[in-house]
Amino acid sequence: MHATLKTTILAILAALCAALVWVEVRDGNLSSITGWYRFAPGEPLFSQANLAQLDDVDWIRIRDLHDEIVCQKDANGVWWIEKPFRDRMSAGAIEAILTFTANTRLVDSLPLNNTTRQSLREYGVETTPHTITLKAPSHEKGKRHTVARFTLGSATPWMADAGNGKDIIPTVYLRTDFYGRDKRIHVVTCNILPVFKEGLEGLRDPHPLLFDPDSILSFTLRREGQRDVRLARASAESAWAVTTPFLAAGDGEKADGFLLDLLKLRARRVLNPADAKLEGKPEMQVELHGSWGEQPMVLDLYPEFEDSNDKRTYRYAKVPDRDSVFLLQAAPDVQRGGSYATLMGAILELPVLPEKAMGQIRSGNRPAYTRNLELSADQLRSHQFSDLAANDVARLSIRSMQSADAISLVKIPGNTEGGINDQWMYSEAGKPYRPADTNTAVSLLHGMREIPVDEVAADAAPGEDPRALAAQYGLDAPNYVLSVLPNPCNVRAVIFGCDLPLVKDREARTFLIGRHADPKTGKKAWFGMELGGSSVYRLNTKFTRLISLRAAKWKSKNVTAIPLAAVRRLTLGYKQAPLVMDYDHIGESWTGKLGDRDVTPNINIHRAEYYLRSLQQLKVSQWLDAADEDALKALEKPVFTVKVELELPDAPEDAALADAPQAEVDTSEGTPEELLTAAEEEDPLRAADAKRKTHTETRTIEIVPGDNTSDTPFFYGRLKETGELFILRYEDAQGLAGDMLDL
Repeated sequence: MHATLKTTILAILAALCAALVWVEVRDGNLSSITGWYRFAPGEPLFSQANLAQLDDVDWIRIRDLHDEIVCQKDANGVWWIEKPFRDRMSAGAIEAILTFTANTRLVDSLPLNNTTRQSLREYGVETTPHTITLKAPSHEKGKRHTVARFTLGSATPWMADAGNGKDIIPTVYLRTDFYGRDKRIHVVTCNILPVFKEGLEGLRDPHPLLFDPDSILSFTLRREGQRDVRLARASAESAWAVTTPFLAAGDGEKADGFLLDLLKLRARRVLNPADAKLEGKPEMQVELHGSWGEQPMVLDLYPEFEDSNDKRTYRYAKVPDRDSVFLLQAAPDVQRGGSYATLMGAILELPVLPEKAMGQIRSGNRPAYTRNLELSADQLRSHQFSDLAANDVARLSIRSMQSADAISLVKIPGNTEGGINDQWMYSEAGKPYRPADTNTAVSLLHGMREIPVDEVAADAAPGEDPRALAAQYGLDAPNYVLSVLPNPCNVRAVIFGCDLPLVKDREARTFLIGRHADPKTGKKAWFGMELGGSSVYRLNTKFTRLISLRAAKWKSKNVTAIPLAAVRRLTLGYKQAPLVMDYDHIGESWTGKLGDRDVTPNINIHRAEYYLRSLQQLKVSQWLDAADEDALKALEKPVFTVKVELELPDAPEDAALADAPQAEVDTSEGTPEELLTAAEEEDPLRAADAKRKTHTETRTIEIVPGDNTSDTPFFYGRLKETGELFILRYEDAQGLAGDMLDL
């Protein structure tokens, strides 16, 4: 009898332990038996052990008074609604539920005597409940255990402190049986009720397609009765190219914008296939291929229709991997506003930011409609004449097939760290290279890329010889041939004693440009194409005006290249007596005469130094032809001259000419060696200067006022020694007559 009692007691204890283990595995806690609620205000609603398992949650059930949905996460981390029919769940809804569970805090608990049927209705836990259960895989294969369970009521009229002493957050009524038989209604922080404002069916993902734009390698647009349009690229870093219906460079911004609009498409409603009335075949199809594999993503768009209730235009859409039918808005709402609304709209459209930045903000904020996807091949193709960046060019040549004229330009790379800018040099018809105007060279290269062509005149079909197309637009005998050589590879190595690039240098690219009658209209226009390309473009005159075979266009705008250290004498020739000033660069001193009068004490050294630097940086407004009659006539009687006498070295110090003529040396006060030694002891800089073999040069600028009737006054100028003619701005010419004397 005693043994039987002991056996019975042990059996009861074993059963009790088994029940406790089952409860622990099922709900993650034992308080469902004890009825003990252990959390105080301000603490999380669920234990840290349970919250640590939220990342493992892969099953959620949500119930309201009428419906129930069960959601499950697949191996790729995507959540799917399993019932009543399979469909992808809104990522925002999942994130809201998990975030609420992890972060909600207990604010207060209502007394038990408030838990009446009337209070349950008042607080929404009976009239508008949303019961949410979250489960994660258990240790036993194929089974799950509950991580959290709660029932949301209605929103409370109170706000809670966010904990930082500044912000407040909304609160909601909640009840949970997860921790036992506690029937109290609690007030907790955060409110995710807006997630359920459209019912449980509103938890379906309203975006038909889900993809990473960088993973897309090609996309195809198909329309009923039209040719397919396809764009492709090798990788996310590569440029887009149109491959169908012709071969051409793609417009990267338009292509990326198309993918962004596709990703932002949001259904007004996600419908059960049984509730949607799809009529006819899809009118348009978008097919995406990406790095995920061979299976494409496809979006089928059905014909537009107008809803008689809200007067909006919609389309139905479907995707193969979801049973749902999407109701997409085809076009934005018609704006019906008065003059005030029109004024405010105009103000909001003001380009306060740069145009490109403003465009990015607008495109990022605006909703997407299906009409955004109705792009043609011409809209998706690039309208650049060239995709070469200006800073990626090492050489440029312009020649004519009708004459021997040619201009060659070469870039001397600068040093960004040393603050040295790139310098361009030009050569006319094989003559020695001279400094070019860098802005003019860069403007041409910039225009090739940044000035859009007026239109694409014609495309050669894939496999068609483009030479016949070029001949139709006169490009078999173009006015200009532009050859551009990209920068060479800077990554080099010495292999078998040879300096070789590790990456193959890119070949020169040649562009043909000519003026010809348009075969379609008969009107003359500028046309261009790249040699080896398949498209002929009608060029904008803003670009063609940048091309010239006149050396004066490319010549540096600097009037004279005057090294300050070489200046020995400066003469300003007025109508009255000239001002002659001698300059000692090493001693930084001036002496001068105005006519026969010594004005050395009156020279303002700072003004004189500033004048020299201004003269060194003087730029012409425009170079003129050497036979310009108006300029030559005006300069018969110059009103002002600036003459600079320079002492320049014959050659660099390390390559001095051995046979240079020797200057006579006065030896009355000692031998040359003795005089040189004495000079070195007295002033080493002057001694080094004295050793140089030099010659003198003179640069004379003559100026005279131009046409006095012009709205924009200017001055004609001439370099007397070379006869080069130019135009100076009025302000620059006035600066040449600056006063350097304190009289």
